[in-house]
Amino acid sequence: MQKYELSPYKNGTAVPAYLLLPPRFLVSMDLSNDAKILYALLFDRAGISRENGYIEPDGRILLYFTLEEAKEKLHRSRQVATRAFQELERNNLIVRRKQGLGRPAVIALNILSVKKGDSLHE
Repeated sequence: MQKYELSPYKNGTAVPAYLLLPPRFLVSMDLSNDAKILYALLFDRAGISRENGYIEPDGRILLYFTLEEAKEKLHRSRQVATRAFQELERNNLIVRRKQGLGRPAVIALNILSVKKGDSLHE
């Protein structure tokens, strides 16, 4: 396990890499905290996928994130990681397409659309 040195957060303090929790709509949804953190991890991975060109002809960004990765990143059991994926699917926040033959599922994220003039700061 990596050791960290803690110091006060001051003006000019260098900020370490952080995980962006996507828009506020996610916080207000009836999801477990594990599902919310998993969505944040998937959102982060989608940015990497976009940079690497994993984009469908329609513009949809595709990503790969295995159950084992989720289990490891969440520090949870396989059952809890599976349940978090299922919550995200039930709430239409992700679409998983199985590839078979032991290959990881392809995942596409859904995100709340904002219409012109609307605000997510409510």
